[in-house]
Amino acid sequence: MNSTTTLVNPVPATPYYFSTNSMKNATIFTRESHPLYTVSTDLKADKHTKISDARTGQLIAAIDRKDILSDTITFPNRSGGASVSVHKWLQKSKLADGYPVHLMETSFGRYVWKSDAKYRVGLYTEDNPVKPLAYLQLASATQNFALVLESAAEPFRDDVIIGFLILEQRLRVADRNISVGGGKFEQKRTVLGHYVQT
Repeated sequence: MNSTTTLVNPVPATPYYFSTNSMKNATIFTRESHPLYTVSTDLKADKHTKISDARTGQLIAAIDRKDILSDTITFPNRSGGASVSVHKWLQKSKLADGYPVHLMETSFGRYVWKSDAKYRVGLYTEDNPVKPLAYLQLASATQNFALVLESAAEPFRDDVIIGFLILEQRLRVADRNISVGGGKFEQKRTVLGHYVQT
């Protein structure tokens, strides 16, 4: 009976909380006393963001934002530490119904990032674009916002965290631009802000 129950009961999802409402400077943790990631951006130029292991200080990835050329991402322990275009790592694509998404290649396969009214930013398998493996949990009166990961996304958690940082930051920039534009793109609005193709 116990073994059957264990097989039936799913492993609960894990929320990864952000210490600040920022995609550029934050500590990410499951419990405040156990930080897992640090996200830091140079204050002067605001162009270079580092994602590091908060426990060891080891650099996991670095994102460089360009004014003219494509933004790049560097994984020190992958591909000999060579930089690649963010657009290559997070490729624009469309679902069969034409809905815009980003494809993310990982060592565990290819996954789909999608933004919609229910999940502002969500990660899905290619064959199930309905039930997310990771999604944004909005802040409440008692806790910060978090990226929630289902157990199936844990093996490639670094990729998920970094992909989320990039795409959520793009949405925030788009939100600000649309607000400044005086509602010019009101038809793109969703219940969670503005949905835009990035």
